[in-house]
Amino acid sequence: MWDHSCELTDQEQTQIMWQPSNQLEEERLRKAEQLREREVDLFPRRAERTHTTAEAIAAYDAAEAEHGEEVPEIVVTVAGRVRRVNVKGKVSFMHIEDEHGRLQLFLRLNDMDENEYALAKEKLIEVDDFVQATGTLMRTKAGEISVHVKSWQLLAKAMSPLPVIKKQVLDDGTTKEYGEFSDVETRYRQRYADLAVHEEVRDVFRKRARIIRAMQNFLDDEGMLEVETPILQPIYGGAAARP
Repeated sequence: MWDHSCELTDQEQTQIMWQPSNQLEEERLRKAEQLREREVDLFPRRAERTHTTAEAIAAYDAAEAEHGEEVPEIVVTVAGRVRRVNVKGKVSFMHIEDEHGRLQLFLRLNDMDENEYALAKEKLIEVDDFVQATGTLMRTKAGEISVHVKSWQLLAKAMSPLPVIKKQVLDDGTTKEYGEFSDVETRYRQRYADLAVHEEVRDVFRKRARIIRAMQNFLDDEGMLEVETPILQPIYGGAAARP
């Protein structure tokens, strides 16, 4: 469980210091207003999670290996960013992503509150939003492990959509990205978006953090004192700064 405490109201959070700059953001603001009218909290203070996406998949795989087709009911609560939405009338599919991977949500009108299902059917919850979902693990006819959702809620409404990554497989088998976010300089200037949409970039930062932590632990064990580099510099700057 983690806490999203904030003294601002959800209305202030979306309106202070932010105004829509394009049609997509205007559309998201309109949907945010519709959610408010339905008394949906755009940025709830608290959220719960019993399993990461990877833990949920591992739990079902283990139960399936032990019990075969007669898998006992496994109730989970997962949370993550919506990456894909496919609404088909009274049935909807979503993929959410957290720091450990992706997992499919299976929503069916007959199995959950009508007002909650309407958030998916009317696309008020969409790609890039953060959600929390509670339900039982299952395997679809297509063979994908999913959460059969019984209840869910919005955790954070994304007011600005992330860049869309377009990829093309070349004749030699390599993959090339193209579009507005394929430029390296643009990715460096918008590192927050780069981290959000590129798994390989997140992996680099994870490895870097582990390497630095290992070095720090080793030097700590040797009795070394860590001194931040800006203390030793006549000019303010980061350790990786270059003239």
